[in-house]
Amino acid sequence: MVGMLSLVVGNLGAQQPPKLNVILISLDQLRADQVHCLGNPRLTSPNLDRLAEQGVRFSHFYSVAPWTAPSYSSLMTSLYPSRHGVTLMWRPGDPLLPSNVPVLAEIFKAQGYHTAAFVNNGVAGKALTGRGFDEYDQGQPNGQVKDITQRGGEAYNLAPETTEKLLPWLEQHRTEPFFLFVLFLEPHSPYNPPPEDDIFKTDAYPNETNTGYDLKKGHLFRLAMLGDQQAVQRLYDLYDGKIHFVDRYVGELMDQVKKLGLGDNTLIVLTSDHGELLYSHPDDFLTFDHRSLYDPVVHIPLIMAGPGLPKGQLVEGLASNVDTAPTILHLAGLPPLPDAEGHSLIPLIQGNVKSENKYVYAEEDVMAPLRSVRTERYKLIENIWTGKIQLFDLQHDPGELQDISGHEPAVQADLLKHLQEWMLNNHASVPERMAQWKRYAQDPWVKEIVVDDQTIGGHMLITGGGWHSDETPTGGNYEGGCLWTQGGDGSRTAVWRTDNPSMGSYKIYIYYGHPSVGSLASNARFTIGMDGNTGTANVDFNHGAGDWNLLGTFRNPRYVQLSNAANGVVIADAVKFVRVGE
Repeated sequence: MVGMLSLVVGNLGAQQPPKLNVILISLDQLRADQVHCLGNPRLTSPNLDRLAEQGVRFSHFYSVAPWTAPSYSSLMTSLYPSRHGVTLMWRPGDPLLPSNVPVLAEIFKAQGYHTAAFVNNGVAGKALTGRGFDEYDQGQPNGQVKDITQRGGEAYNLAPETTEKLLPWLEQHRTEPFFLFVLFLEPHSPYNPPPEDDIFKTDAYPNETNTGYDLKKGHLFRLAMLGDQQAVQRLYDLYDGKIHFVDRYVGELMDQVKKLGLGDNTLIVLTSDHGELLYSHPDDFLTFDHRSLYDPVVHIPLIMAGPGLPKGQLVEGLASNVDTAPTILHLAGLPPLPDAEGHSLIPLIQGNVKSENKYVYAEEDVMAPLRSVRTERYKLIENIWTGKIQLFDLQHDPGELQDISGHEPAVQADLLKHLQEWMLNNHASVPERMAQWKRYAQDPWVKEIVVDDQTIGGHMLITGGGWHSDETPTGGNYEGGCLWTQGGDGSRTAVWRTDNPSMGSYKIYIYYGHPSVGSLASNARFTIGMDGNTGTANVDFNHGAGDWNLLGTFRNPRYVQLSNAANGVVIADAVKFVRVGE
């Protein structure tokens, strides 16, 4: 098999074979450990398994960022987010990647390939991944489209509609070399597989589904937030069903490649942008979504099959999605991306090296700026706002539940040293980064932000157990629902955060209803974390129900926290951040 591989990537001599077609497929929000051939005992992915049998799959492959925009930017540029600059939320439609940063499609186009993209997620749409493509389909309405939805201000298709376009596209372009990028939105939330794919039901709420985030559509999220493990189980059941759903359309694409006789000259690469936390860290922020650097979020699949690649091989060396583009270009025999930070994984596949990466890095700037570095055994996460360090021994604690920071000083020192060196090489200066954060934070479209337990992900987090739900709109709750708990020793908290850093002066308001649960606290304390210090405000929940109540004006607020150290019931409902000045 190694000999065959060398035919593809070595010196081809005077007789050049046909150019290698490349199909790069991403399934959005796909956790590696929920794919059957990567460890899930459930048969979630028969067609991904078939692709793995035809080629290679990677057991330790990680995203360098935990959400869509920075991850796809790194996939296309082989640069870390701090280097290419896409690290924060933006106004839909704004151009993102600097025009002087080369992208993967441009290399293929310059080498005479026909380039096309079918992208089903506006957050990764034309403003982000559009350069270098002769054709770009982002779910534009036409006669064949049956289900158009709005996301990130852009229309997008779902997997069935996109596949209806892809199959004839392949037939039309079968005689010319092509680079095809396909971004299926699925299995991204909401987890709503059709009945024929909802096949992993247990006795955990078998009739509940998930179609959004409000009280009705996102009821399972609310139950899971309150610690209901049956709800968590049902969300996993639905997530696995959504994987099974989109796997069918990957299979149709694979079958079309074979039917058209393209299999001998087409490389298929399948990956994702990030995974999903799905309550695997219930006392940390973002218990459901993907704004942390834990492995359920950053461990993603990479499966490749095509001419010259070995069949059925599991590759165990460390790798990340900045390595994807260099590997594809190496296999296609094309020039590398200038300034690429990743490495071709071909030597790793050939067995010539144990790993191309001794250290793998990841980063995050929304909600809290986090950085991580890992080796095969250990992983360190640093919050660069607070300086908090977490260290995990992945060999003995693959779930990253036992923080051993301070207990392995030599390991911690080594990882911190390499992380600091990496940040020095990749980060813009502190003033430059602050200017970027300020530009995004002061965009008019994010002047006013409301955060509550029904918004996406974990912008609101409750900890300590003992919380209850009140879902009576007549009680004056924001959007019809709130959470509450009895007063006590302060061990129960609620925390609200925004996505982008809040740079400037903000008025902060709270909204709460009046649940009939006994005596309400008259001295509830809210803490406002700011850049370098904290502020406090006391609230009497017996007054002001059903309205916005001002806590005060605060500079560079990072979070709002409520504890149950109070003389009665405390209510966690909604918080509003309103920017009022620089």
